[in-house]
Parts: sequence; structure tokens; C-alpha cells
Amino acid sequence: MCSLNWFKEKFFFNKKLFMSIIKKSFIFFLKKKYGKLKNYKIFFNYKNGEIEIWRDLKIVSDEIIKNFNKQIEISKAIKIKKNLKIGDSLKEKIEYQQLGKKFLFSLKKDLFYKFKKFDRKNQLQILKKKIGEIIYAKVDYIINDNIFFKNNENNKMILLKEEQIPNEKFKKGNSFFLLIKKVKFIKNKIYLFLSRKDKNFLKKLLELEIPEISNGLIIIKKIVRIAGERSKIAIKSKNKTIDPIGTCVGLKGSKLKNIIKEINNEIIDIINYSSNIELYLTRSISPAKVAMIKIDRKKKLAFISVNSEEIKKAIGNKKTNLRLASKLTGYKIYILNIKKKN
Repeated sequence: MCSLNWFKEKFFFNKKLFMSIIKKSFIFFLKKKYGKLKNYKIFFNYKNGEIEIWRDLKIVSDEIIKNFNKQIEISKAIKIKKNLKIGDSLKEKIEYQQLGKKFLFSLKKDLFYKFKKFDRKNQLQILKKKIGEIIYAKVDYIINDNIFFKNNENNKMILLKEEQIPNEKFKKGNSFFLLIKKVKFIKNKIYLFLSRKDKNFLKKLLELEIPEISNGLIIIKKIVRIAGERSKIAIKSKNKTIDPIGTCVGLKGSKLKNIIKEINNEIIDIINYSSNIELYLTRSISPAKVAMIKIDRKKKLAFISVNSEEIKKAIGNKKTNLRLASKLTGYKIYILNIKKKN
């Protein structure tokens, strides 16, 4: 008998896959050792981790035995089981020691390779299901502005420069929240590619910090973001008694403080979503106050008039407020000075 428990403990698989790999390897090496296996049967006990190999042998007289793999001498057969005669069949159990050290070494090496290969694929599928989740990890080392984080499962976790919030500072030993954006298998290793720049990273931070979002009482309709500068978030309450903005902001902005600190003091605008496009556009351009609005629904154009003192607020630094409002609503927005006739 040969134990499977070592492989069961070393690698995680479902039962069918585990048994299939074992069976194929055993058959391959048994064929290599004995040739054809028509008279062989292999039994697996998944619970106790045992393999049993049996073969049917035809009983022949002591003088005419030709194939020790298929035949057994009558003198040996009656020692195993009495009342046997020439021409009968005998089922013989093969102890794994009989297979020899070379056989067992080759088998173990083959199984280790196959299980490791399938285990990596299994891990890859498990980790791919975690794409979009947020983790908290410690900086391990930094190479060419790419940040590598510690991982207990011996996988590589990388925050590439292009996925970092601009002007962020990283030091070895510091911990950060990160979004799992991609999982790839490269040169026999699993790589987790992380992000702090992605809009879904901000969404996950909001879910962590604001219970009403995580339990579904407040729905995030859309997030648009220019990482490190500004974000706009459209929200909607399922419960009319809940003030969505007040709930998300908290007393004196308490609920947003931790999030803003985590994203390097990025400005966050939270607005109430509305199916009324005029109202939605008006809210999207906040913190600027709108004096008048005209829209072209077919061309998805919006002409928003504001007072002179609101122009800078409406457009924003590097046009960030205007660009984000357009992304949020899906309309191309033109800001007009109300004092000018055109």
C-alpha cells in the first residue's frame, strides 16, 4: 500500500481531480514496468489515503511458467490459498515495496510535478475570484518606483507606478489599503497587480468606512475620479428617511476624513443622483452654483450659466471639475458666464 496523505496535505484539490492525477501516474509507471495491464486493478481510498494494486494471475505448473507478470506457479499459489488447481486464477495484492525504490522515486517526482502544476492553476482561479477586493498590506521593498508588498502565500504583490496616486510616498514597513486589479501567472509564479488609482479602490474604501453603503441602504450609482486631485460620487438612498449625503459625510466630515487621508488628500464631491438630467447636471458641477441651464438631449450637450465668481469653481483646477462632471453625467458641458450675452 502507498499513502496519498502526504500529497493531500501538501496540495489542495477536489476529489475527482486528485484521484485522476494519481490514477494516470500509477498506470503510466506500471505500464513502464510491467507492460500491458489488462490483469491489473488499482483501488483508491481517498479517506484514509491508501492505494491498493491487485493483479490476476493464472495458475500454471511449476515447469512451464513463461510470464511472471501474468502467471504463478502452482506450488506458490497453494501457499497463498489452498484448494487451488492449475488453470484457476489467483488475485495477488502487490505491496508497494515490491515495485522497487526506482519506481516509487519516479512516481513521487512525477506526482509532485503534476500536483504543483495543478495547484498553481487552482490558486490562480481562487485568486482571480478576489479581483476587485481590497486588502491591507505592508511594503516589503521598492524597485524603480514599483512597490512590492508582503504576501504570506509566497505570491508576488506589485503596485506599479502607473497605479499609484500621484505624489504618494512609500516606505518599507508602511501599510496601505490596495485593490486587487489583476492576477497573472508569469514564469511559474502568481502575480497580484494592485491599484490605488482605480475608481473601484475608492468604492471599496467607501464600503469599508460607511456601513450604509456596505449593507445596501445607500447605493453608489457612479464614481468618476482623477486620482490625487478630485473624485465625484453619485449616490442614492433606498430609504427615504435616510439622508444619503449626510450619512456618507458624517458629523463634521468624520466619515470621509479617513478616506481622504488614505487617498493622499484627494477632494471628494458627493452628490445625490437624480433621473432628472437638469437637476443631475446642476448637482454635478458642485461646488459651483448654477444660475441657468440648457440641454440638448439628442446631442447630449449641456450649457450651464454661472455668475462670474463661480466660474473658477465650475471649471476647477486643470479643468478637473468640468471634466469629472461631464464623465459623471455623460454630457459634454459648456460653462457660460451669465454676464456675457453669448
